[in-house]
Amino acid sequence: MTTFSRTAALAAALAVTAGLAATIPSSSADGTAAGGAATRTVLDVRGLDQGAPPAVAWSERRSGRTVIHGTDGGRTPAPNRLAELAPMGSGHVIQTFGRGGTRTRWIDADGSPGRREWRTGHGLGVSARGSAVGFSGRAGRVWTIDEEGDRVLSFRPVPITGKGRAVAVVGESCKEDGTSNGCTVYVNGPRRAFYTSSHGIVDRVPHLRIVTTGRKRWLGGITSLSDFGSCSALLRSWQVRWRTCDNQLSDISPDNRHVLGTPAYADGFGPTALDVLATADGETVHSFTSARNGRSATYFDEVWEDADHVLVVTYQDGKWAVVRLGVDGSMEYAVAPRRGSMDTWAPFQLQTR
Repeated sequence: MTTFSRTAALAAALAVTAGLAATIPSSSADGTAAGGAATRTVLDVRGLDQGAPPAVAWSERRSGRTVIHGTDGGRTPAPNRLAELAPMGSGHVIQTFGRGGTRTRWIDADGSPGRREWRTGHGLGVSARGSAVGFSGRAGRVWTIDEEGDRVLSFRPVPITGKGRAVAVVGESCKEDGTSNGCTVYVNGPRRAFYTSSHGIVDRVPHLRIVTTGRKRWLGGITSLSDFGSCSALLRSWQVRWRTCDNQLSDISPDNRHVLGTPAYADGFGPTALDVLATADGETVHSFTSARNGRSATYFDEVWEDADHVLVVTYQDGKWAVVRLGVDGSMEYAVAPRRGSMDTWAPFQLQTR
């Protein structure tokens, strides 16, 4: 699956500076305080311990060159204007941005491109196990690439104008045969969310105006938008489980127990607070918060690394880093900090899941 807001546009805004990391109050084993309230950790990422490298694919731009680090230790050269990446077969599906808009293609492990590229909307939809990646182009056309790497399947287009934005793929094999029931791709248009399936079914997504995340039977998205914020809902098997006007819903954990909640109102350079919510009822399990004095980090590219940890690209005090956040409130570096400007493209990019 994919998050709704990626690092596609980093505009100059309020600078963030440093502070001391603090957890309020002390956490118990299940991430809640003794009184049952959700625990909080100030998202100050200075001086953290160095942990293991990311257990998902990630890209790094250094000295004018971009390389994708695979989970197997491989290094794949990639274009500098990399906007999205998802492992697929022996290589990666990537999206790049430029004057001509967003382009999607598959590249092999050595960086060589596949046979085709597409002009698409920004966004990749990825199945739960990563076996299929979907994307959408002009006039709502939709495609998937599967584990064969460069095998591409076309779907009936969704009824939108302009370019669609793929968000999620449900089903691990989009080719219908004796061993597969096919897949469904969720796509956002300018005003509505739709789905198209390998069965040839195209329709509106129920209850949601915009889909922001999806994994197996779970689907989350925005139900209403205004100048003052947004409201969202989480669905299971297309039935509303709960609603919130406190968060927009981002990545769902691999065990389906938690979903990330970003701020309901997006403004400025980037978000400074992140909630871990229970998929069962929407209760907050743990919150990573901004410091009242502003001395905390801004984050981007939030993605689950495993069932207990989230990776985020952070910016604080003139440095970019990849930080590992635990559901229990722990924090450590997955990629050490590097100096950089908030006015330039982030040097790190995490894979879409």
